[in-house]
Amino acid sequence: RNYERELHEAKKLKASHENIELLKEKLVEEKGRRERIEGELVKLQENQLSLKMLEDELSTWKKIIEGIPGVSSADEIPLKFASLQKEVIECMTKLGEANTQLRQLEVALGTIELDKKNAESEVMLAKEKVESSKLEIKQLQSRLSSVAEERDQLKSVVNDLKNQTDKEPGNEAVNRTFIQGLELSLTQKDSHIKELENSLSEQKAANDRHYNELKMLNEKLNSESRRIKSLEREGDRLRSEIALLESKLGHGDFSAANTKVLRMVNALGADSEARQTIEALQSELQKANEKLKVVEELKKQSADAGQLVDSYISGKIVQLKEQIATLEKREERYKTVFADRISVFRRACCELFGYKIVMDDKQRPNGIPVTRFTLQSIYAQSDDEKLEFEYESGNTNI
Repeated sequence: RNYERELHEAKKLKASHENIELLKEKLVEEKGRRERIEGELVKLQENQLSLKMLEDELSTWKKIIEGIPGVSSADEIPLKFASLQKEVIECMTKLGEANTQLRQLEVALGTIELDKKNAESEVMLAKEKVESSKLEIKQLQSRLSSVAEERDQLKSVVNDLKNQTDKEPGNEAVNRTFIQGLELSLTQKDSHIKELENSLSEQKAANDRHYNELKMLNEKLNSESRRIKSLEREGDRLRSEIALLESKLGHGDFSAANTKVLRMVNALGADSEARQTIEALQSELQKANEKLKVVEELKKQSADAGQLVDSYISGKIVQLKEQIATLEKREERYKTVFADRISVFRRACCELFGYKIVMDDKQRPNGIPVTRFTLQSIYAQSDDEKLEFEYESGNTNI
């Protein structure tokens, strides 16, 4: 009996030793599983940090979208873009009409300027004719005055000769001949004076006609100048209207094939779904850690209890790994989709509002995330012409 009892105790001791070794192996295995779970938890925290950054960027873009006038929700963005597109089409139509009118005015202005130059040249010629006519009139007047003086002198000589002939009758024949010659010369002088007077009157009439033509040309020139000024004012008005329409358009010509409309379908609600998944996964991991601690305590007390719980923990760990892999795939998909949406949104903003938008995320020494925005107009003359501001938790520093 003692032998059997000792043998039974030996077997019992051997079984306990085997159970201890088995428990040690299970403990090592569970420690390895725990280390793997902690590694997965670190990855989860990194994914959570990346998701937090995506959430911050998404909230920033939400605030930018809220800053668009007339838009209060994501559903109104397609309607807003449609109305903007319609407004762009109307502005392009008005711009085309204004450009047509401006070209017509430019053609008319060119014609009027040519007419003005012709009128100015005609005025110059008329002025030259008037000046030459005045000079000829002066010459004719001087000649007329000299001929009139010669005529008066001849008349006085003839009268003197006649008086002398009356006093000295002996030389009457000679004096009569001489007087007749003088009278003939006097008659020629009178006819010459009449011709000069007729020429002078004709020249005065021609001068009056030239003066009237010059007056009419001046009036026509003034009328053309007023018309040119009116057309220039109309051209300036059309240019300002075109500039206003171009400022509304941003830049470029409208093309239905190149116009992109941003349509966001369930994109703004994706962050809440991802947040709920992360929170559920965190709660599952927390429960798994608690159960792992319970398993380690149970393993110290009973091998059978450790085996029962071990199967349950193994299944939960596999399930958590699958959830982590699914979450990582979903996060990569979110990143890709969000990057595409942001790229489309930036191009749409650039096309509509004429500003290029660049974002840069960084952290302050205290760990607070800060987003730097750089806005640059498409009409900027250099890279230094830009607007920079930082956005930090609802605060904006320009």
